[in-house]
Amino acid sequence: MYLATKDGISETPRLRPIKALFCKHRHIIAGKACSKNGLRRISGLDVYVVCIDCGKVLHENHTNY
Repeated sequence: MYLATKDGISETPRLRPIKALFCKHRHIIAGKACSKNGLRRISGLDVYVVCIDCGKVLHENHTNY
């Protein structure tokens, strides 16, 4: 999954379930879901907050237009 952040497009790390159990989620990245080229969906908006260390999605918000 790719996120469009204020610093540009960044790829989120893969989820590591065992590490996610013990991770304190101190390093996070927040942004809007997009493709590798920066294209977003037309009919809504998906916002994610993901831990950089373990890849766990901490918060997600989906809005339909």
